[in-house]
Amino acid sequence: MTAYFAEHAWLPTGPHRNVRLEVTDGRWSAIHAGDAALATGAVRLPGMVFPGLANAHSHAFHRALRGRTHDGGGTFWTWR
Repeated sequence: MTAYFAEHAWLPTGPHRNVRLEVTDGRWSAIHAGDAALATGAVRLPGMVFPGLANAHSHAFHRALRGRTHDGGGTFWTWR
């Protein structure tokens, strides 16, 4: 198990102080909040800790634009 300590962390219920985050086998196994003693033996994380955000952007719209932007010729680079 690996433990991390954040003085400030954003949890599902909002911002919290003194949060211990525990990881077992590469997965979050426990999250405890509210006691500065939770820092014992944990790696300290500076600043505010937020949950990871997935990069869900897409370039699918390029398929719809393909061939429609170069009416008089040109290339992708002239359109861009």
